[in-house]
Amino acid sequence: MTYTQPPHIPTDKIRAEIIALRSYGVPIKEVAAYIGIDDKTMYKYYRTELEQSAMKANARVGKFLYEAASGQAMRDGASYSDCVRAAMFWAKTRMGWRETQVIDNKSSDGSMSPAKPVKDMTKEELETELRAIGVDPSKL
Repeated sequence: MTYTQPPHIPTDKIRAEIIALRSYGVPIKEVAAYIGIDDKTMYKYYRTELEQSAMKANARVGKFLYEAASGQAMRDGASYSDCVRAAMFWAKTRMGWRETQVIDNKSSDGSMSPAKPVKDMTKEELETELRAIGVDPSKL
């Protein structure tokens, strides 16, 4: 005798739970396990909730972040530094800004150019480099 599971019956309570869980970022397979159905069944009955809930949550967070980053949140009590932090986050994640420094160690005449890595030097090049810093290669 084979066991067959009764058909799933969607309810408003389950829809609300799915919307909440997906809005919080819970993966679909985990939501399905929580509800007690497989992900195929969940897509069959709750495709709209699955597709729109995370998008709506991202939009709400984006709106909040935008208002903070653009300074609009200060009228609601956010501090200037809160808005600056939000603006920096926005610039890094949405605008591609980075906090890096590029240091160019090369001089125009090439005298400060980084040396060739030792592993890539010929024996003669290595001996020349050692002599330049006062080391006699024959004593090594």
